[in-house]
Amino acid sequence: LDLIAVIMAGRIAEELVSGDISTGASSDIKQATNLARSMVCQWGMSEKLGMVQYGSDDEYFLGRDMVRRKDYSEATAREIDEEVRRIIEERYAVARDLIEQNRDKLEAIAKALLEYETLEGWQVEEIIRTGKFTPSSGQVNRVDPPSGAQAATPLPEVPKPTPPKLPGFGAPAPAAA
Repeated sequence: LDLIAVIMAGRIAEELVSGDISTGASSDIKQATNLARSMVCQWGMSEKLGMVQYGSDDEYFLGRDMVRRKDYSEATAREIDEEVRRIIEERYAVARDLIEQNRDKLEAIAKALLEYETLEGWQVEEIIRTGKFTPSSGQVNRVDPPSGAQAATPLPEVPKPTPPKLPGFGAPAPAAA
């Protein structure tokens, strides 16, 4: 269950910090949904539906997607969907609470990453425990401010190959324009 909260944390942080959610969150949603569905349908980790495997391991190709054979009723399918949604929403709320309670640490990590680009595990741990960042010895501010490409970046001149001289045939004919 904690893994689902971790998966959703990036989306939540993006929402809290920028007030907007990018399309990158769609992969987080897909991953969390697949994990929750496996918990419910394959691993029997739902109190509501019990320790039963729903669906079979038989997959087949139909059109453009892989399809799993469904051996349960529409009512059970609805219950599975409700349980998957409940698990995701519950873990989303847990992750959101944790991020809101530790927003200062999130911002300290983001600031350190913007300034130093990479952090060691112990540095992240230090920020989480103390709220302070200590650069490691030899770690210097290596990140240049963002900049785009020059407006007219010159391309290197590519030499044109010369046609090979064939023995006994003289010079090749000029290329037609």
